[in-house]
Amino acid sequence: MKSILVIDDETVIREMLKDYLDQTYEVHTAKNGEEVLRRTDLGKFDLVIADINMPGMKGYELLQQIRFRFPKVRTALITAYDVDNYIRLCTEHGICNIIAKTVPFNFSELNLVVENLITGNIFSLDRYMLAEYEALGHYTLKNSAEARMAPETVAALFEKIRDKHNDIKLVMTEIITNSLYHAPKNQVGQEKYEALCEVFLEEKEYVEVFCARDKEKYGVSVTDFSGNLKKETVLKKIDRHTSGKGHFDISGRGIFLSRCMADRMIINIDPGRKTEIVLLFYFEDTYMGYKPIYVNEL
Repeated sequence: MKSILVIDDETVIREMLKDYLDQTYEVHTAKNGEEVLRRTDLGKFDLVIADINMPGMKGYELLQQIRFRFPKVRTALITAYDVDNYIRLCTEHGICNIIAKTVPFNFSELNLVVENLITGNIFSLDRYMLAEYEALGHYTLKNSAEARMAPETVAALFEKIRDKHNDIKLVMTEIITNSLYHAPKNQVGQEKYEALCEVFLEEKEYVEVFCARDKEKYGVSVTDFSGNLKKETVLKKIDRHTSGKGHFDISGRGIFLSRCMADRMIINIDPGRKTEIVLLFYFEDTYMGYKPIYVNEL
C-alpha cells in the first residue's frame, strides 16, 4: 500500500483528508513542519501534502527540505487562500501542484491529483472524467486550416454551457495555436513554423484534440507530440501574467487565458515526447473559488 503524509495545522482538515485517503492509502498526519522533520521515517512516504500557511515553517519551505533529503518523495501543497499569490514561491521551490480547499471539498479531484503524483499515470482525458462519461469527439489536426476550424467545432459540442461558448473558442484558439506553431522545433531548438503562416505538419507533429462530458462537466484535451514545454516555463509564464508584469507579452498568453477561463487546467508533460493540456468546464458553480495549479512532468 502506498503511503501519504498529510500536514495541516487545522485538525478538522487534517482528519478529513486522512479519513478520505485512508480508503486507498496508508495515511499519516502531522500538525506542523517541525513535527515532520523530527520523524525518522520521512523517506518512506510516496507523497507528502502540506498546507501552505502554517505557524512556524511554511508548507513550501518544508517540502523543499523534504525533497532535498529525499528526492524521490512526491510533494504537493494545499491551501484555502488564493493560489495565485503563491505561484512565484512555488516556482522558486520547485512545487507544481497546489490543491485548493473548495467548499464543498472536491474529493474526486483530490483523489485524481494524489493518484497522478503517486503513479505518474497522468495522460488521457478520460482520467479526468467521472467513470460514466460520454466521448464527444476526437480530431487529428494536420495543418493550419484544420486548426482554425477546431475551436468552433469544439465550442459547438459544449451546448449546455452556452454562456461560456466564446470563452471556449478563445481558449481553444490559444492552446491549438501554441501546439501548432510553438511546440515543433527544428534541429537547433528554434520554432519550426512561423506564426500565423499556412502550415502542413509532419505526421509526428499532428495535434490531437479529444472532447468528452460527464454528469458534472465538459472536458477537452489538446496533445502535441513534441514535449518541448517545461514545468518551470509554465509556472513562470502564469506568474508573470498574474502579477501584471506580462500584460503586454504574447508569450504565455495562451496558458494564462486558459487557466483564467477554464474551471480547471491540468498540464501534463513527458519531456521530448508529448505535452497534454486538459481543460474542464463545470455545469454548475459547485467547486468554484480559488483555482488550483496542476502541472505534472514525468
